[in-house]
Amino acid sequence: MSTIKFSMLLWALLAVGLSCSQAQKGSNLSAKPFKELMDKTPKKTILDIRTDGEVARGVIPGAIQLDYYTPDFKQKVAKLDKNTPVFLYCAVGGRSGSAAPILQQMGFKNVYNLGGGINAWQSAGYAVVPLKR
Repeated sequence: MSTIKFSMLLWALLAVGLSCSQAQKGSNLSAKPFKELMDKTPKKTILDIRTDGEVARGVIPGAIQLDYYTPDFKQKVAKLDKNTPVFLYCAVGGRSGSAAPILQQMGFKNVYNLGGGINAWQSAGYAVVPLKR
């Protein structure tokens, strides 16, 4: 294969890769940028994926809970608006880090994961409130 053909092929693959990666936006954000982006986003879903026992200690204001460990987690997530940005978190970021790509694969356009979870949120001095059921 000639160098020119190889270069053209490489550029074509790079362009396809970039367009696919930008089709769905997602980020792992630390507490401060997560909160700042949340505050600037008027219509959003704040999704706490911790267990009932964990959310009893408080949630980020405005959050809804869908326990990641329940068998119907994906079915419940599928009922959410895929065009509304999702601000996703758990206790320390592990579950939400695993859940973020699942939401993206399900067609959610903008998924933001709170790196360090609610522990990082509270360590940054941000408030938690009781979950409204």
